[in-house]
Amino acid sequence: MKIPRLAIDNYQFTLTAFLLLLIVGVSSFFSMPRSEDPPMQVPGATIVIIYPGSNPIDLEQLVATPIEEAINELDDIKRMETTMRDGISITSVEFTFESDPDEKFDEVVQQVNSIRDDLPDEIYDLEILEWNSTDVVMMHLAIVSATAEFAIMEHEAESLKKSIEKVAGVKLVELFAIPDQELRVSLDLEKMSQMNISIDMVNKAIMSNNANIPGGSMKIGERDFSIKTSGSYQGLAEISNTVVSSYNGRNIYLKNIADVHFDYADNNYYARYNGERAVFLTVKQKEGYNIFKITGKIHQILEDHASELDREMQLITVFDQADSVDERINGFLSNLFFGILLVGLVIFLSLGFRASLLVIIAIPLSILIGLGFVDLTGFGLQQMSIAGLIISLGLLVDNSIVIVENIERFIGLGNSNKEAAVKGSVQLGWPIISATVTTMLAFIPIISMPDKAGRFIQSMPVTVIYTLFASLIIALLLTPYLTSVFLKKHATAVKKKREYNLKFFLKYLIQGPYRKTLDFALRRRGFVIMISLALLGGSLMLFSLVGVSFFPKAEKPQFMIRIATPDGINIDKTDEVASRVESVLDTMSGVKHYATNVGHGNPRIYYNIFPKRFERNFAEIYVELEEYELDQFDGMIAGLRDLFSDFPGARINVKEFEQGAPVEAPLAIKITGPNQDVLKKLSDDFEAFLREEPGLVNIDNQLSRASTDFYININRDKASMLGVPIYEIDRTIRTAITGMPVSSFRDVEGNEFDIVLRLPFDERIKLEDFDRIYVSSLSGRQIPLKQMVRLELKEAPGIITHFDMDRNGSLTADIRKGHDLDEIVASLESRFKSYPIPADYEYKFTGELESREESFGGMARASVIALIAIFAVLVLQFRSFSQPFIIFSAFPLAMIGSVLALFITGYSFSFTAFIGLISLIGIVVNNSIILVDYINKLMDQGMDKIAAIKQAGETRFTPIVLTTFTTIGGLLPLTLRGGTLWAPMGWTIIGGLFVSTFMSLLVVPVLYRMYTR
Repeated sequence: MKIPRLAIDNYQFTLTAFLLLLIVGVSSFFSMPRSEDPPMQVPGATIVIIYPGSNPIDLEQLVATPIEEAINELDDIKRMETTMRDGISITSVEFTFESDPDEKFDEVVQQVNSIRDDLPDEIYDLEILEWNSTDVVMMHLAIVSATAEFAIMEHEAESLKKSIEKVAGVKLVELFAIPDQELRVSLDLEKMSQMNISIDMVNKAIMSNNANIPGGSMKIGERDFSIKTSGSYQGLAEISNTVVSSYNGRNIYLKNIADVHFDYADNNYYARYNGERAVFLTVKQKEGYNIFKITGKIHQILEDHASELDREMQLITVFDQADSVDERINGFLSNLFFGILLVGLVIFLSLGFRASLLVIIAIPLSILIGLGFVDLTGFGLQQMSIAGLIISLGLLVDNSIVIVENIERFIGLGNSNKEAAVKGSVQLGWPIISATVTTMLAFIPIISMPDKAGRFIQSMPVTVIYTLFASLIIALLLTPYLTSVFLKKHATAVKKKREYNLKFFLKYLIQGPYRKTLDFALRRRGFVIMISLALLGGSLMLFSLVGVSFFPKAEKPQFMIRIATPDGINIDKTDEVASRVESVLDTMSGVKHYATNVGHGNPRIYYNIFPKRFERNFAEIYVELEEYELDQFDGMIAGLRDLFSDFPGARINVKEFEQGAPVEAPLAIKITGPNQDVLKKLSDDFEAFLREEPGLVNIDNQLSRASTDFYININRDKASMLGVPIYEIDRTIRTAITGMPVSSFRDVEGNEFDIVLRLPFDERIKLEDFDRIYVSSLSGRQIPLKQMVRLELKEAPGIITHFDMDRNGSLTADIRKGHDLDEIVASLESRFKSYPIPADYEYKFTGELESREESFGGMARASVIALIAIFAVLVLQFRSFSQPFIIFSAFPLAMIGSVLALFITGYSFSFTAFIGLISLIGIVVNNSIILVDYINKLMDQGMDKIAAIKQAGETRFTPIVLTTFTTIGGLLPLTLRGGTLWAPMGWTIIGGLFVSTFMSLLVVPVLYRMYTR
């Protein structure tokens, strides 16, 4: 290998190249996007259809089925779910993760548009939403006032919205909980019946008088003039004076049969901040922008706007993602800093001052150069990429440690600094290249892992790979030159200075315990192998006690309280329950603030929590605490759950935020079948099984909600005899009860309002109001509605859901802390199997279990690919099949330590622990590569096999142990302070690396003697 000599001979170019890479890295560090979690776009879309007055059965027939049939024509569908409840249908379709998200969204839009004309004309709104984890709001604001009119609050919110939208990087600003204003035409149907005026006549009169038809243009002389007609309405007076008919020879104006005034539409969304009435604003950022630069400008706007508000209003920041990002990134950078300190301490105690400086300089250089590549790849700075830096922290100095230690050995043999630098680097050049490549190959398959979890964690292996590559080129190019310049001490002087350092202690271990133990192992080969296999078997048996999980809690000082009242309950009753929950929060210490949303979910402030849209029997309260302290937080959550567990007339769930890719719920069960009544019974019975499990909380059964509908049974024969079309009855009822927009009015400021025909009533319609409704017959007569209909109450499904186009019931639950999902599922499976499930009905576990199986299956494939790729590299290097297998013995030895570490610390084998195990494949073989390579070199020089094994073991003992200590030191801060997400991964690597290092120093020599000629 000539690379080290070329780098030393052309040191000017070497230094210039690294300076350039360093400048790029520093620039990237300050400019790259910062966020709390990695952006992740799942191929999927949600179609939301609002159809006021419709029940779930109507929605299923008229809306959901046509939508599903149209979407089902598309390719690559993974699953499709539809929820239908009074007035709203929500269809969600998820495509296979390999699909192009934008392309699939466009296809969904095309399919829905193709059947739009076949859907009911009375649909109020149809919205198609693209799935995107970056759609999380970066800021949640509230304008709070107990007395100000909504119109005034809306004006202030709109003014603030326009100011924030001008900030570079702001994607969207939305307003919530502001009731729509409309121009209400409250019809007196009784008076209209006396004058024989129908609703249709009023409708046509308003539309014809509100037309704005261009008059064209006219040429006069040398000029053209546009012809303006009277156009649309200019004010309320004009609307009120609209002639709708004539009666007894007099014109009948709209004001004679209706009250024309501005009013608010029925409010379906109440919002409060700390119990006070509020309207909300949310801010979303564009991808690729630094959140701190955006929020810095927004904060200045908020300060200016708050100072201009009336005293009766306040501007409050409910949630600022920049705070979470700052805390998360600072926490990781702190872990990185302490990791550097620990690694530096190990190196300093091992190599002395000059040599340790040469090794430590590789840390910031590798990190900054690696970040430059990460930035060019398109990834930002967030918890996954910083975790990648921490994982690679201990690894990136391994190459430099081995090189520097070997160069010092050659200096001690009497070589000049330059010759020692060349010889020491060349001797280990190919081994460290192989070792680095094998480590990188362990992470490369993780990048291509399928599904959401793989994409969520993708930036971590990318960061590790780039950082390790940077450390390799530093070890081969920069470190040899620096050692040739700065390692000027003669070996004897160096030796005297290090008499009592860590290296002296390692030398004692080599010459004493290790030499004796290795000699014993080489003589008792069978005993060593049997002990190793016994330990491996014991660890595999111990694995069942460790347990398996997916992603842990988010450990944030925030949670949600979700309130569900029975279907059919109006929003005022739901609001009453929410107020009672608020009164409990007001008495609790440690609560910083809370935001209440009634009839709607809280704006999306966390990447894997999706808000519910308009549901009058649903409320959600976002609660933020002053600080996060684990025991206090868990105690508060448990206390609230106990308090609300048997709340009368409502189900109240306390929901913690969770890490990882979005899943429906930790435990989710889908029951499919054709008959709604049978599905309801199955769901109720299965729910009873769930409630017997002590480890489940927040149990929700969608089909437990029954609804009572107010049916208007039309006597078709009588309506036909009276000459009244059924359509006219339906339209009249809709106009009178819900209101029907017939046109629009634009005021002088450009604000547009719907002109809505409606029956006048106070707040809510009453049963006796139906006696005031008249329907127009074909002859123009006005017939009382009560002559043609019978009113009755009927129980109907409160909700109908579809799963892959089949009717289904859905059960979801969260896992109580300290309980294992697999144990719960096994218990439920035994109960379900003994239950007599009818033919054509089946159930399946989805949620976290399904996602975990998909992700772990992908990781298993990644592990196999990594093993094969590493094996191929080792075969290429050693030109042997037996020696790669000898080197691979380090991996099962590592599994022993990983399982023991998880068992001792009490962590389960989670998704990140699996990532740690895959990482170990590449990490632990490095030590074996260096050891086997040196044995081969000694044997090539003519040394006896046993002597070569012993000398190689003693010579490589120090660099192997030092690199292990630096890797462990780099990981310790993240492991101890990284919370439940990163601790399992850290302990998996630390435990596996520690046990593998010391066992492989014995097992690899034993296997080498047994299987190498």
